[in-house]
Amino acid sequence: MRAVKVLVALLWVGASLVCAQEGEEIVLPRQMGTINDYAAVLGSARADLEAQLETIKQNFNVQLVILATIYDPFDDAAVYTQRIWESWKLGRRTALLVFVKEQTQKRWEFELRLGEEIRELFRPEHLERVERGLQHHLERQRIKTALEESVKALHAMLEGSYGQPPPSVPTGFQLSWVAIVLGGLIGLGGIALGVRAFFRNRCPRCGARLRHYRSTGRRSAQYRSCPYCGYAR
Repeated sequence: MRAVKVLVALLWVGASLVCAQEGEEIVLPRQMGTINDYAAVLGSARADLEAQLETIKQNFNVQLVILATIYDPFDDAAVYTQRIWESWKLGRRTALLVFVKEQTQKRWEFELRLGEEIRELFRPEHLERVERGLQHHLERQRIKTALEESVKALHAMLEGSYGQPPPSVPTGFQLSWVAIVLGGLIGLGGIALGVRAFFRNRCPRCGARLRHYRSTGRRSAQYRSCPYCGYAR
């Protein structure tokens, strides 16, 4: 399946080059759905990504559309993204994520185009931070990872959790665990003392219970002795 996708992508690139050389109108890729992986970079991650896009659509009424391609006929990612937006006639509540390999510099670029009704949902400083983070993956040809991370980041922005520290454990919950641990230690200590007291009053020879006696004579003293085997201490 991956080989077929790569072949389709190469055929599309070849057709685009021929059209461009002959001076004809540039042919843009057709939209095949929410995920348009003309670069064949997703593989088995596609199903999970589709589920994430559907969750975002259901929860926030925002449609994310993805395009990954190895050819930009304009050699300008921003221009290419705008032409794709117009060609696909994307809506006001749509976000278009484009991952494209530029021809001149032979490197991957990322572009994001937001519909008019959802621009205010994404803070500019957050978007800039995402682009800087994706650059690390793009420079290392980790396109699938960059694509997945971009979707996660946009999802977090819609939820309002982007850039927030992970939720801490409630104070009451922490105190309850401390109380449980201390209670357990105290209980173990009590058990240990009880066991020690039990064996201290037992004869180490036969296990019978020791009895207390007081010696007679000039120096009276208490001692314990076993009534069965005669052990004394």
